Amino acid sequence: MDVLLARILKYLNGALFYDDYYKFCCWIIDHYLEMEEDDFCPERIMADTGISRQSIDDFVGRLGKGWDWDEFKKRMLYFEEVRLDQIRSRMIGLNTKDLVHDMEKKESDEEMLEYISQICEEIDKAKRIILIGALYPMCLAVEFQTDLISFGKNVIQFHSFDPNMKFNEDDLIIFVSATGRAMNGFMNSREDLNPQVAKSILITQNPIYTKDEYKVSDYVLQVPGRYDGINLNYQLMKIFDLLRLHYYQQYYL
Repeated sequence: MDVLLARILKYLNGALFYDDYYKFCCWIIDHYLEMEEDDFCPERIMADTGISRQSIDDFVGRLGKGWDWDEFKKRMLYFEEVRLDQIRSRMIGLNTKDLVHDMEKKESDEEMLEYISQICEEIDKAKRIILIGALYPMCLAVEFQTDLISFGKNVIQFHSFDPNMKFNEDDLIIFVSATGRAMNGFMNSREDLNPQVAKSILITQNPIYTKDEYKVSDYVLQVPGRYDGINLNYQLMKIFDLLRLHYYQQYYL
């Protein structure tokens, strides 16, 4: 089932402009778990973002044929429960130790499990999580993104046109780069955004970034394999599954 949150993310992740629709989607993601509160309303969105009531009504009407705000909010609450039921069903019988055991890795199972726990702790502490990578890796991260938003985390993909993308110490950046060059280039070319002040995770196949003299990010999940794309894609899916499962069991249950 294509839950309403997924429809919002389709627009948000593929947006090309910093317009009222984009700002509306960002606000919804940031306040996703506040839907039952009385002040989850157009007036609050307008005050927080500066967008018009017409833009809100237009976008809500596009999400569902002829929806008004009340219908949108009702559907949001309904699909929130649907998504959580889906997550609970998927998590039944799963164990992070089994997923770690099946991973391709150089570390022992115990070392990797401890490392994943540390990363999940950073995810829990972060007020905002920004995903940075090429189009295809980001497509693989959508389920991870959707689940964490359902758990109350603000998880968005990086867009260079967004003036709010300047990083701070409460942010967590997740880089996905097979060679690591994309992360290195971003850190060097976008110093104006202060990426160095945020905590960061790199998921890569390049072992050089695990060495202290070349390490740029705070955490590195280095997966074995050559830079052929296919092997990395399968391992990325495993890593995203492992992170959302471990976070669910460690912090949400």
